[in-house]
Amino acid sequence: MKKHIFFIASCLTFIIISPSLAEIQSIGSGPLHVQPAYTITRGQLMMGAHSRVFFKDEVLEREDGSSQGITYWDIQGGVGLYYGLTNHFQLGLSQIVYQDTHHDGNGYNLPDNLIFHAKLGSFGPDQGNVRFGAQLDVRLPLAENYNIPLEPYSAGRIGVGITGLFSIISEPMFPEYGININTNVGLFNHNDLGVMLTDSELDTITAQENTKEVIFGLGFSSRHQEITFFAELYGRAFLEQPPTTAYTRESSLYAAPGIGYALTPWMLIKATLDIRVLGGDDETVYSYAQGDLLNTPWQHVPNLPSWRVNLSTSIALNPNVHQRTTNPDIQERIRTQSQLSPEVYEQLTDERRANEDAEAELERIRTERQRMEDLLDRLRNILENPVGSTPQNQNNENENSQSP
Repeated sequence: MKKHIFFIASCLTFIIISPSLAEIQSIGSGPLHVQPAYTITRGQLMMGAHSRVFFKDEVLEREDGSSQGITYWDIQGGVGLYYGLTNHFQLGLSQIVYQDTHHDGNGYNLPDNLIFHAKLGSFGPDQGNVRFGAQLDVRLPLAENYNIPLEPYSAGRIGVGITGLFSIISEPMFPEYGININTNVGLFNHNDLGVMLTDSELDTITAQENTKEVIFGLGFSSRHQEITFFAELYGRAFLEQPPTTAYTRESSLYAAPGIGYALTPWMLIKATLDIRVLGGDDETVYSYAQGDLLNTPWQHVPNLPSWRVNLSTSIALNPNVHQRTTNPDIQERIRTQSQLSPEVYEQLTDERRANEDAEAELERIRTERQRMEDLLDRLRNILENPVGSTPQNQNNENENSQSP
């Protein structure tokens, strides 16, 4: 049975990371585009793959009066590796392997950009419901073509971005579970001063200053056992627009509902549908006094996709690291709680009665008992499903287990 599961998972992984690969966004069970403020476990190695696609049909009228139907596709894809250097520091490297460019007909980049990520996170009170952090992204240009329609602006220079991360979590010990709210606000500098975006010999238009844009997002997720439901609102807003010869000069806003499912304890898949809310205007200038500087790949296809389908997977390459790196106190607590008897709860009740009002205390004990039972169930599920799980209270578990 295990061999069959491994074979199926391997096939799915191959399908997802074959010629339609996409830029890695967010691993874990939460939203795809909005990053959480917590990191993966120290020593945990994750691989991610993501593919996304957009297409649109267009009917062209010929000079003889006949018409021709054409379907335009935009496919991007990539893979990435992420490693938890410490419980607060995560490193990542993602490669856009394939990108449609629409240059000279059916052009594509193979490979495209390489992106380096460094994330500081999981900061906040151990028993609290707030986490915060920051992420650095460095984009290294490896592609042949840039200034691509239907994709975010890219000028072929090394770009640098910094993003602030904030999360509200319902389960401080294992933030991947329960209900989470994540918020991102960042600034990306394209470092494109002096760049000329076209190959036209008539083009004299260059970037007069570095293009800068604010990247933002708000995400909500709720995980129930193997299934996660999530929704996010994310976008980009230019502080300094790129030159008028850029295919994508528009600020944008997308809404993206999605669902995730844990196929195995070490493999998670997600699917989302991006729906464009803002960014439908075409602000590119194609013709100047000196002539046409940009080719128009189509007549009615927008510069930014009106919708997009995303598929992603994240795989724990060392799935047992979660159990190995978890504080032994947590393991002992699980074993102890699995043997709790009514006498233990009665003793806790007696201790509380000695200090507080009996009637109010009985109600609190009932609530505490239910909470402990729910926590026990979640802890058991975490040990069985370690993908993306991040223990947050490795230093204070003895104090927590002794508190009533």
